[in-house]
Amino acid sequence: MKSGRIFLVLSETVAWLAGHSFVLATALGVVIAWISLGFAWGLPKQWFLLSNMLGTVVTLLLLLIMQHSQNRDMAALQVKVDELIRASDAGDHMIGIERLELEELSRLADERHRGA
Repeated sequence: MKSGRIFLVLSETVAWLAGHSFVLATALGVVIAWISLGFAWGLPKQWFLLSNMLGTVVTLLLLLIMQHSQNRDMAALQVKVDELIRASDAGDHMIGIERLELEELSRLADERHRGA
């Protein structure tokens, strides 16, 4: 299996798991256990540093994986919308407008509302 395919499967799995309620409950349990162990051992300074580092790393990795998944989903959705535009009676001039600047998109929206 190619590494790109492995990353795709991994990112989709992580994105799906991150939204599952079981993972939220598990994370809550881990945090409670972590705090309990910290209090039991007297909360040394290294405990806070490790907690901070692990939290930051996990957050960053989840952010990057979720962003990858979101970008991929949006690209697939855009291809589907473009195909629907091509198959309909609408003009092909709307295909690819997601690449326009905000001012140009606003102008197109205003023209559509005025019926021009």
